[in-house]
Amino acid sequence: MDFLSRREKQKGRRSYLLYTFVNGLSYSFLAETMIYLLAMHYGAGNMQLGYISSAVYLTGVVVFFVPVFFRNVPIIRLFFAAWLLRGLVSLAYGFTPVLESSRAVWLIIGVYTLYCLLRNTAYPMNHVIQGYITKPSERGSYSSRVIMVLYASMTLSRLLSFSTLTLFGSREIEGIFALLLLGILLNSGASAAITRIPVKQRIQGKSFKEAFDSFRTYLVDPKHRTLITLYCTGMSLFVLFGFTVPFLRKILDVPPNLIFIFTTLNFAGVIVTSRTMRPYLDRFGSKPLLIICNILILLLALLWVFAPVSLPIYAFFILGIFSMAFLGLNRLLLDRLIVNSIPGDDRIGFTGALAVIFSFYSLLIGMGGGYLADLSGLLDTRLTHEYGLTFSLLALTALVNVIFSIRLKEKDSLSATQCLDLLAHPDKLKTIQRLEKLKNSNNATQTEMILIELEADPTHLATKEIHTRMKQPGLRDKEMIIRSLFSNPRPELEADLIEEAMDTHSWWRHSAIFALGAYSSPRTRTTLKRIFKETKYPYIRSVAAKSMARVGDFSCLEEINELLDRPSLDVRSYVNLIIAVSMMEHNGAYWTKIFRLLREFPSYRFQQNLLIIGSKRSGFEPPLEDFFFELNLDAKSGFQSLFEDLVDFGITDEEYEELKELSDKEDYYGIWCFSRAKCKGITLLEPHEYLREEIRGYRKRSICPSLALAGLYFSYQLSREYENRLERLKSSQSAE
Repeated sequence: MDFLSRREKQKGRRSYLLYTFVNGLSYSFLAETMIYLLAMHYGAGNMQLGYISSAVYLTGVVVFFVPVFFRNVPIIRLFFAAWLLRGLVSLAYGFTPVLESSRAVWLIIGVYTLYCLLRNTAYPMNHVIQGYITKPSERGSYSSRVIMVLYASMTLSRLLSFSTLTLFGSREIEGIFALLLLGILLNSGASAAITRIPVKQRIQGKSFKEAFDSFRTYLVDPKHRTLITLYCTGMSLFVLFGFTVPFLRKILDVPPNLIFIFTTLNFAGVIVTSRTMRPYLDRFGSKPLLIICNILILLLALLWVFAPVSLPIYAFFILGIFSMAFLGLNRLLLDRLIVNSIPGDDRIGFTGALAVIFSFYSLLIGMGGGYLADLSGLLDTRLTHEYGLTFSLLALTALVNVIFSIRLKEKDSLSATQCLDLLAHPDKLKTIQRLEKLKNSNNATQTEMILIELEADPTHLATKEIHTRMKQPGLRDKEMIIRSLFSNPRPELEADLIEEAMDTHSWWRHSAIFALGAYSSPRTRTTLKRIFKETKYPYIRSVAAKSMARVGDFSCLEEINELLDRPSLDVRSYVNLIIAVSMMEHNGAYWTKIFRLLREFPSYRFQQNLLIIGSKRSGFEPPLEDFFFELNLDAKSGFQSLFEDLVDFGITDEEYEELKELSDKEDYYGIWCFSRAKCKGITLLEPHEYLREEIRGYRKRSICPSLALAGLYFSYQLSREYENRLERLKSSQSAE
């Protein structure tokens, strides 16, 4: 079985990060800048330096033969052996002092080539191992951590290299050999660390013909061909950027120890960029960021071409920081893309094809960069320095990357336009920051607060997160998420709500039906009507009725009234049905149902709910619920608050004194009789006539404070409506 358990994956991720850190230290002492300086010490030319720059990639051709010669060998065992041997062969650098300069250069090239061959026997399996120890949804974030750890260790090694070469001073070569020896020791440590990763898979053996057929398949398939080409052009940027070291050393005469400061600052830029972009990788996808990143690399490469050598050295150091930051981000995006694209049935074959193609590509780029450097000197071009044409090739390669990134097809990635829109708006970037906090939050209160913020967030990313959380069956916040889709509708999730609403055994069914009240599509109307007619549970039917009213479907009004007339419904069902009929019966007939329920249920809380619903539907202001709030705190304060507002309704001094006396004596029946009397002398058209008739017809002696306050509130509202009607009538007659 190819899969690892959760615990094994956790152990694998920790062990892989340990290997990455130790390997980053050793690699810095055994490759790249160190070998550049060693070769330049013995007088290596531009073509030779170009080969050294590309050798680590060129030797990737060896991966093609791994399934042929190492069939059925455990991946980790092969990795350990190759890593251990690559350190041992580096001992051969110790023979260079006894050779003449030209032969020493060729020895360096030969040993470094062997080092790279051994490295590339196993290195492409890094993508395979990462695929085993991570889930697809976390690979961008984990790749970012790997890059940060790698470049942090390489930064540390650069600082150590700077300190060592500074300490040795003029004995530069001795310092280089001391660092090479340290690199060999650390490489052995990295070899041991890799064995702790619990990946038990073996290399699937292939014949040479099978390996070649697999290789050809990836070249023929347009999807894989575009991906492989993009990876090759993207990684070749590092080959060309490697020429900044001889540029600084030969053109600007930067001392070797400061070269390590330059590379240290570059790595720091990569770390900052990787840390900054980590929350965005899995949410943006690689494609849009690759387009933007390579455009920036193109612009920076042009600065390397045309920057005058008379500029201060620190200017080139700053330029290097920005250049390497985006090159590192480019590599991170490509790694994420490759890990997510590896075929499950041919992991080694795919990474082998990738390495083989890039090996030839890197040789072409590396040698081409060196040739262009020599050509610049021969042609005496108008470019500012010897490496101008080489850095022009860097700019051209970045342009090619932009083109292939546009052609790339990546599932679930944002478009470049969507990506730029998010990056250009800080408020939208907050969405991603919230999502990252949500992902890492273990605090229930913090999680709830973040979800509340996401509810009102209109961005595509917020919608995607809500959609994801709707699919989690045991999520404690799922009801809040679903109900938020009513207050903040997201048409993209309408189908998901319908699916939840139609599931008769879903715990959140009632919430989904409620949320559908914000969606008025024909499909939603049909769904709500079907639920109302086919469901036997009154509460579910009442929620469906309320949502039907909200979407403007009044076709079941008669059946809703029949359901409302049933005895012994639960309180929530009555409230939902009253809301439904109050939205459907524009003539105000719903007041008849409200007063029937007022007679049957003495609970002041229930009565207040019903009266507030009717008041809102009638459009009365100020809100009745404000007075109920005061009443619930203190009965006299509630009535006094209403008396003060009745001044705007034309209450007379005599009426005020009478009502104040009744309130002080807590004569609520007397207040109700006052309200009935006030409604006697007026007549109203729909929709208020039903309310007036119900107040006039309600003759129970037991009147609670809530009903007394509501009756007084309504009587003055109706009186004002009557006076306004008379004013309108007089105005129309005067106009005639």
